[in-house]
Amino acid sequence: MKKMPKKQVIVGVVLGLIVLLGGWWMLGRGGDSSDSAANQRQRLSLPENVIDVADRPYLAIKPLADGRNIEIEVYDLKKEATELEYEVEYQSGVSSLQGFQGVLELTNLPASVTKLLGSCSAGGACSYHEDVKGGFFMGEFLGGDEPYALRSDWKYIDNADRDTAHSSKDAKFQIDGRTLAQQRYLVIFNSPGYPEDVPGEVVSEIYSLTSSGNLSGEAELTIRANEEGELQIAAWDGSEWTTYEGEVDGKMITATVDLAELYVVIR
Repeated sequence: MKKMPKKQVIVGVVLGLIVLLGGWWMLGRGGDSSDSAANQRQRLSLPENVIDVADRPYLAIKPLADGRNIEIEVYDLKKEATELEYEVEYQSGVSSLQGFQGVLELTNLPASVTKLLGSCSAGGACSYHEDVKGGFFMGEFLGGDEPYALRSDWKYIDNADRDTAHSSKDAKFQIDGRTLAQQRYLVIFNSPGYPEDVPGEVVSEIYSLTSSGNLSGEAELTIRANEEGELQIAAWDGSEWTTYEGEVDGKMITATVDLAELYVVIR
């Protein structure tokens, strides 16, 4: 029987070890991947914005003064829920899409959570997303007799240029006020709902205006309603509603208003 050259035997043994070790590595990797997939939160899947607007909760997204975090705050619930599973996506830079998910307990209201616009490693090193523009908020309100899901747009404004004029993502809300130039960070959010006892029939989207500082002063506000009629703007300052007459042009109303945390058009 002809002996194999020593070099070929060594090569064969090395190749065999590579195949064996590769198999072990793939098995280990497969197990990790499966465990990771099992632990990942499922993408929110309930039908969105099905319940009547009058039954939706009032919540806001607020920018913090550090420019690195936002706060999600739920003020009230009109339909029972014990927890909010939320998902937030936002654009950072020209084309980078970022996001985060989480759960907020709703047993005591108001309830809030602070989230980083960036990411941190297990070792504590953090990187921050730059040029954040906003995106969408989606939440599933669970624990009640009828779970429901809501989705809304939000716009993040880094007001480094000290602009006085700002608009919502859908451009139906436009506000211009001298004191807005003093606010470094702003969020204009299409809030799913509004506080109770609104002084009229709501005929527009609901717009939350929050900032990294205290809002004060007056501004000229234009909102596009969903229909024409005898329109007014109603503003919520955190404790009470104030109504403002304005100039109406079709579905558009423009009025001088006090800066507040939420605005709607009513009739």
